[in-house]
Amino acid sequence: MNHFTFSALLASIAAFLAGGYVWLLSPSRRTNRIFGLYWFSMAFWAFFVGTQSHTIPILSGFWWGWLLHLGCTLIPVLLFHAVIVFTNRNDVKHRVGLKVSYAIIVLFNLLNLSPGLFTSHTIYRDAYAYPSPALFFPLYFLLFVVLVVWSTVLLIQRLGVSAPSERSGLRLFLIAHVLAYVGGLDNFFIMVDVRLPVLYP
Repeated sequence: MNHFTFSALLASIAAFLAGGYVWLLSPSRRTNRIFGLYWFSMAFWAFFVGTQSHTIPILSGFWWGWLLHLGCTLIPVLLFHAVIVFTNRNDVKHRVGLKVSYAIIVLFNLLNLSPGLFTSHTIYRDAYAYPSPALFFPLYFLLFVVLVVWSTVLLIQRLGVSAPSERSGLRLFLIAHVLAYVGGLDNFFIMVDVRLPVLYP
């Protein structure tokens, strides 16, 4: 196991614990349940990154890549969903944006069942593996960025009107949120063999 996969395994454990904590903190609250699912989707994706040397021989590169992207594609849309509920954005623009996002994510996962449409073959390099991006993958990356940025803007707007008791926790979450997504960019970059010195590994 190398640094790249080991860090993903640690991220999987941390995200699973975070999801369980958020869910159990108030299971009756819709916000907590959706944020819990968001963390669980992150844990699911990171698990397949972290355990790739064990799971690929069992599942095959195709199914490993498909399950990995099932978790990965759910991350931005569940974040967006949780933030919409948390910030009480019930207007038409956000409802439509959420429905369209879910529909696109389902479509991407269906396309990923046919190699060459979403991802292609699995590439093995430097003791780690990654699915090769294909025709529609750049659109997923674009959707990922749009949903994460949109969610971040909504959280920053909420920060400006939140009560003092909520503000410090929300500020801490935003700092960790931005650092995590900037640090996680290497997972996209290595798929096109770009290795940024600060982010990789």
